[in-house]
Amino acid sequence: MTWCFGGAAMADYEAQVRVAKALRELDDIFVENDIFHRVSQEFGLKLATLLLDIEEGRARRGKASGLVVLGPSGSGKTTAVERCIFSHPMLRPPSTQRRGVERVRQMDVCALKTPSPATLKSLGHEILVKLGYVDKSDALSLRGKPAHEIWHQVRNLLQKCRVKVLFIDEMQDLASTGARGATQEVINTLKSLLQDPDWPVCVVLAGTPELRHLVDQDLQLKNRVTTLSCRPLTTEVDKGTVVAILSRYAEEVGLEVHPDLRKISFIRRLLHASAGHFGKTVQEISGAQSEALQRGVDEVKIEHFAAAFRNKYDRLDAANPYLAEDFRQIRKLGESAETDETE
Repeated sequence: MTWCFGGAAMADYEAQVRVAKALRELDDIFVENDIFHRVSQEFGLKLATLLLDIEEGRARRGKASGLVVLGPSGSGKTTAVERCIFSHPMLRPPSTQRRGVERVRQMDVCALKTPSPATLKSLGHEILVKLGYVDKSDALSLRGKPAHEIWHQVRNLLQKCRVKVLFIDEMQDLASTGARGATQEVINTLKSLLQDPDWPVCVVLAGTPELRHLVDQDLQLKNRVTTLSCRPLTTEVDKGTVVAILSRYAEEVGLEVHPDLRKISFIRRLLHASAGHFGKTVQEISGAQSEALQRGVDEVKIEHFAAAFRNKYDRLDAANPYLAEDFRQIRKLGESAETDETE
């Protein structure tokens, strides 16, 4: 098939390519925030302790400590954890080592998202896939095995692959499976990974605040992990940070920032639109930049934030926090009607 473009269509396409490239540059920006610094500090210390034990060959390591990072969807927790783990200088990318006639895959980090449907058995199978033990489409060898046998194989393979860190995202899906017996089985499995006498690993879990209920149910597990929660942004505390992010993003794509966007009145609207979640705040800023670029203007204004919000959420102007006069009466995205709204 041959594609033919007229002059106008080609010009539109070239403009779209320029916008796409600019947005890609925005995606590559990483902004260090509060949760990133706290995760980096806690994770770095836990990893250093674990690596020292391995380096010194301590006969009775027996235990490792874990990290649980909580935050609503869009809070930036996953990005912060991934940045801390995958940019750590002491953690190497996967490689293949030869041991005699056997080729063994080695990886310092095994990272995955909780599969759907979320069961202890499906999670164990997903880890085996990540470690190269089974193909994702080949579950025949594991179909008839109970969860505890699959997790016995997981622990063996974690040691064989020399995994130091196991990162599981969206862990609240498994924590909310329901039955008390199933929840206790999840707790016992996590403790076994942290306390394995032969090869304990640092377990890092990320999830929504519901995950806290799982950790709090068992005192031993609670004592073995550090729990960190994402702090919502507030106008009074974080105005300077938000303006700095807005300026940096605009500069990256060659846009100016209208003076009104530096006012506290606008920051209140922006943080209301994002419910104060860091990740969503960045998305709102990026969306407005995209709108300005597509219009071919050289300055980002509040009208671009309003247009991006309207296009993304399909809301009337009366329910658009960038346009509504009394925007505080608009329920924040993701909040129930019963939720008290505070600025």
